[in-house]
Amino acid sequence: MDILVICIDKDDDIGVKAGVKSPVIGRAACLDAASRLGIADPEDSDTNTIFGGIQVYDQLKEEGHNVELVCIAGHRELGMKSDRAIAAQLDDILLKYPTEKAILVSDGAEDESVLPILQSRLKIESVRRVVVKQAQNLESTYYIIKQLVNDPKVAKFIFVPIGLILLVYAITVGLGHPDWSLGTIALFVGIYLVYRGVGLDNIIDTFVYNLRRSFSESKLTFVTYIISLVLIIMALIQGGMAMADTRIVQIYFPLGPGSAGVIGYAALFVDYSILWFIAALLSVVTGWIIDAYMDESDTLYRYLAAPFFLIAAGLLIWGSAEYYLKMNNAKFIVPYINLDFIPAGLISFLNLGITITSAVVISWIGVRLANQVRQIMQYRTVETIDF
Repeated sequence: MDILVICIDKDDDIGVKAGVKSPVIGRAACLDAASRLGIADPEDSDTNTIFGGIQVYDQLKEEGHNVELVCIAGHRELGMKSDRAIAAQLDDILLKYPTEKAILVSDGAEDESVLPILQSRLKIESVRRVVVKQAQNLESTYYIIKQLVNDPKVAKFIFVPIGLILLVYAITVGLGHPDWSLGTIALFVGIYLVYRGVGLDNIIDTFVYNLRRSFSESKLTFVTYIISLVLIIMALIQGGMAMADTRIVQIYFPLGPGSAGVIGYAALFVDYSILWFIAALLSVVTGWIIDAYMDESDTLYRYLAAPFFLIAAGLLIWGSAEYYLKMNNAKFIVPYINLDFIPAGLISFLNLGITITSAVVISWIGVRLANQVRQIMQYRTVETIDF
C-alpha cells in the first residue's frame, strides 16, 4: 500500500453519537459511518471530515495509487485517554496495512494535535483541513452563542468562571458584605484557574472512574477511596483552621499575622495538613496492595514501595514547613529543654537534616522490601513453570 488516508475524530463522536466502533477501515465502512453520524447529529463537523477523507481517497485512486481509508476515533475524555486510544488503533492498522506515508484529514486544530503521534509512526505527506462553508445568516451572533451554549467542551471553559463570579457576588451581597465581593471572586476564580491549569479535573475524573470500577468489581479499594476522600476533606479543614486561628499564627509569628506573609501561611497550612494528606494517599495504596494480594497479581511488588515513598515524601514536606516556621523560634523545636545557648537557625537546620535522613532510610527500606517480594514472586513463578 502506498498511502494511508487517516480521518481523525479525537472525541469519538462516531462512537458516542452514531454507535460506530473505531477504527473504521475502508471507503464503504467510512461512508456508512459518516451517514450514521450525519443522521445522529447533522451539525457535527466530523461528518464532513469523513466525507473529505473519502474525496481524498477517490482522488488518489484515480491517480493510480494503492491507497486505503481509515477513520480513527479517540475517547470522549480528551487528553491522555484519547491520545492513547488513537495510538493503539493506529498500531493495529499498521500491522494489517504496513505503509510509511499518510495523509491526515481533520476538521481543526484539536484533531491535528495528534500529529506528533502520527509522525512518530508515519511520514505525513499532507494535512487536509475540512472547513464547513456556512450561510451568512448562520454566522450571526445568535447562532454563535447558541452553539457555544450547546457545546459542553466550550461552555465549561467560558460559563463556569462567569457563573462563579455572579454566584459569589450574589452571596456576598445577600450576606450584607458587598465589600467582600472582589476578594472572594478573586479567590474562587484563582482556585478554578489552578484547578484547570494543573489538570486537577483529569485527576478527579480518574478518581471517580476508579471509584466506580472498584465498586462494580467489589474491590476493597472502594472503601479505601472513600476513606481517602474523607481524610482529604479533614486535611483541608485542619490546614484552613490553622491559618484562621490567630493564636496559632501568633505563636509562630510573634510580630502579628501581618508578618506571616503568603509563604508563612502556606507553611502553616502544610504543617497542619500534610499528615492528613499522606494518610489519605496511604489509604488508597493500602487498598491497591490488599486487592493485588487477594488477586495474586504480579503487580503486588510494585505497590509495596509506595507507602514508604509516601511517608518519606510526607516527612520531607513536613520537615521543610517546620524548618521555616521554627527557624527563628528555638524553644518550640525541642520542648521542655533550654536551648537558648544554641542559635535557633542551627537547631532548625539539624532538625531538617534528621528529617531528610529519616526519609532516605524509609525509602531504602521500601525499595529493599519491594525487591525481596519481587524475587520471591519470580522464584515461585519459575517453580510453577518447572513443575
